[in-house]
Amino acid sequence: MSLRPQSRQGVDARQVQHRHEIWLPMTLHRLKRLRMAPDTWQRHQIVSELVGSPGTLLDVGGVAGELSAFLPGTKVVTANVDGPADLHFDGAALPFPDRSFEAATSLDVLEHIPRESRQQHLRELVRVSRRTVVICCPLGTPAHVEAERGLSEWHRSVTGSGHRFLDEHLERGLPTEKELRILAEESELPWELRFHGDFRDANDLFALSVLARMRPRPLTILRYARARLFAGRSTELVSCSQPETNRAYLIGRPFDQSSRSTS
Repeated sequence: MSLRPQSRQGVDARQVQHRHEIWLPMTLHRLKRLRMAPDTWQRHQIVSELVGSPGTLLDVGGVAGELSAFLPGTKVVTANVDGPADLHFDGAALPFPDRSFEAATSLDVLEHIPRESRQQHLRELVRVSRRTVVICCPLGTPAHVEAERGLSEWHRSVTGSGHRFLDEHLERGLPTEKELRILAEESELPWELRFHGDFRDANDLFALSVLARMRPRPLTILRYARARLFAGRSTELVSCSQPETNRAYLIGRPFDQSSRSTS
């Protein structure tokens, strides 16, 4: 009696299972990326391109599942002071030994930290990383700061309350280009500073999202949906900032190839 048909069925079943194991996570990652606001999508996409494909990565201040949606082949661990994260910590000292991860990231965290603690934040990222550190934050140009002040006041007038993140931006100050360069120089490591986007685009979309939530009329919702659908998705970084620059990216590679190969 031939066993070939049964063997083929066995192979086919394994192939179907293998495809399902690959397809399902990829689909979930795509759905998670699609649900993100364009500004959130852009910074996660840019950071994922900058770090490459590390085996392990610590995302400090991140939300569990967000950056990993852009790095499906990387074991991403999120550490935060609260909210959905793989672990919570005190916001100062990371509970990991030196060089525990191939890469470390911090996305839109620096502006929520008091200025006097920002160097410590960068120092901890460098300490736990073996290869690459990427920090991004809104850039504190005078035009950006003034625009956020106006946006915060507008938000309060529409919703009757302040916005936590905007209030913290104003209280603690958006990092300026000069401050970022000083932070990099004090770390005594090779860093690159790059810039991206126009804060006016991000602020306009934020305002439309607030109106769609607070005044959910068909036209308001349609305007927001249309703006979100056609929002720019460029991830191109530039070396010079402008008054309307939205975000800065500080990229550090603390250890050279020879030190990594001997570790």
